[in-house]
Amino acid sequence: MKPSKTALIIPVKKFDKSKTRLSPFLNLQERKELTEYLLLDTLDKIHELKNSQIIIVSGEKIKLDDKFNDILIINENDSNGVNNAIDLANKFIENNEFSESIIIPIDLPLLSTDDLKKIIKFSSKFKNVICIVPSQRFDGTNILLRKPNLIIDTFYDNNSFYNHIKATTEKKKVIKIFDFENLMIDLDTIEDVTKIINMYDNKRIKYKTKKNKIIYSKSINFLKEIMKIKFTDYINSR
Repeated sequence: MKPSKTALIIPVKKFDKSKTRLSPFLNLQERKELTEYLLLDTLDKIHELKNSQIIIVSGEKIKLDDKFNDILIINENDSNGVNNAIDLANKFIENNEFSESIIIPIDLPLLSTDDLKKIIKFSSKFKNVICIVPSQRFDGTNILLRKPNLIIDTFYDNNSFYNHIKATTEKKKVIKIFDFENLMIDLDTIEDVTKIINMYDNKRIKYKTKKNKIIYSKSINFLKEIMKIKFTDYINSR
């Protein structure tokens, strides 16, 4: 029996269209930098997952270090949302041997590879299964594992948590909801920034490679530096 292989789908908006809800706090250049750091942090963490293939779908011209030369980048000519990006990845997955896929947004700064391993381990018990990590408000889907890949369509940008559950129950398939706090926090608002930094600084989330080397978050450290500058400017302007 061939070992199972997981497709890791990473949809990435064009950098200048990303994190727009942070625009009152970050200017365009800062948002573009933040988006690039979020992508690199995500890749640093998931690149070590065994028996997996990372698939980035983006309209952005992404340049990666040589250490990521095994990552597949699918160019999205027209940015038509997350569902369209996933459809492009599906076409590649259909023509290759994958037991399952996981859709991972880049705006999860507290993403833990250990949690992903737990989700994959759970899915290994089933032939057909959906695993979901919801957003904090239980309206979005932060992590979605589909086994097999086309077991359900995706319904992002439209109360996706409810619609993914609805689609799964209609097909009478197994569904598992994981309430991993660090995966439920996506970076969207300034309140999210504060919460993420506090959790990171309190060492509630640890990132280590298989060689026990600590991975420092480029995106969170970037946000911490920006906050120092912005907060100081705000105090001095009063």
